[in-house]
Amino acid sequence: MGKMKEIYNHYFNEHPDASDAEYQDWLHSNGLTTATQEDKESQHDAWWNSLTDEQKQQLYEEQESYEKERIEREMDEIQYIEDRMDIEDEMNHDLSFGK
Repeated sequence: MGKMKEIYNHYFNEHPDASDAEYQDWLHSNGLTTATQEDKESQHDAWWNSLTDEQKQQLYEEQESYEKERIEREMDEIQYIEDRMDIEDEMNHDLSFGK
């Protein structure tokens, strides 16, 4: 669990009726802040800009490989389900044959 999530849980365990505004005030009074979307984007941009072209290419290739594997797994699952449905249809057909 992340540090801010631990702080959040701890605060609301001790102050179960507190509002979000009270929590934000408590954070501020204790010198803590939550990251804004702009902060997160700025940190990501700084991280991305710190990478070499080779590192960026490696990340791209790893992600592309992961996506291909994910799609293959999903296609295998779909095929498995379709095969099971075909077997059930055949079994149901066999059971209704004598009627």
